[in-house]
Amino acid sequence: MISFNSEVFRSLSQGSPRESESKKNTTDCSTHQQWNHKEGWKNVLNNLRLIIQPTIILWLIVPWLDIFPDRHLLVGFHKLIENINQFQSYFPNG
Repeated sequence: MISFNSEVFRSLSQGSPRESESKKNTTDCSTHQQWNHKEGWKNVLNNLRLIIQPTIILWLIVPWLDIFPDRHLLVGFHKLIENINQFQSYFPNG
């Protein structure tokens, strides 16, 4: 999956109509301050880590939210994860 997101594979299906339609409703995660714009599978893996990080952190603190309930923190996490879930990753056809 990581390799399919590299620039080499993305260039194989440029101009796909479905890809251009989906870009209208996506979140631009690449504006994150730690986003790596270089090519290569390690950079793509690090970017994927940034995308899934809020979900992992939420599940790590859920047990603590039972002890110290904070509705605003929980709502904020869900809002952040909802926005990140709009991210459209690249998967090649066939």
